[in-house]
Amino acid sequence: MNNSLYFYNLLMLVFLLILGLNNLSGQGKKSLTHPLLKTDKDTIQYDTIIQHSNTSKVITVSNKGGAPLKIYNVRSSCGVSVPSWQRLPINPGENGYIRFSYNSSYPGNIDHKLIIHSNCPENTKIINLIGFIIPENGE
Repeated sequence: MNNSLYFYNLLMLVFLLILGLNNLSGQGKKSLTHPLLKTDKDTIQYDTIIQHSNTSKVITVSNKGGAPLKIYNVRSSCGVSVPSWQRLPINPGENGYIRFSYNSSYPGNIDHKLIIHSNCPENTKIINLIGFIIPENGE
């Protein structure tokens, strides 16, 4: 009787262990049914730049989801020009881009934003632009 109880407990332990390992192996593998927009940077740091300098930048946009990503619009706060972005849908696992530049005509702090509108559940992604522009004559 003691052996059968031991065998039963051992069998239950093995069963629970297998069940637990099976559940652990399935974690993190749930596929997304929607697009998921990720960028290579959430903040663009210009540091200190000289007035009238070239401030062109490119942000890489990745689709980490399970459906095509569509960027509907990229808006900017004052002083930021967004000349182009990926207009075609970005398939899951692929990358796109957003090209922009900052108007460096006016000395002072840079503290502006790019707002990316897409078909992701979060709908918007904000990229912060920070830095400082010094006058070209050094004053």
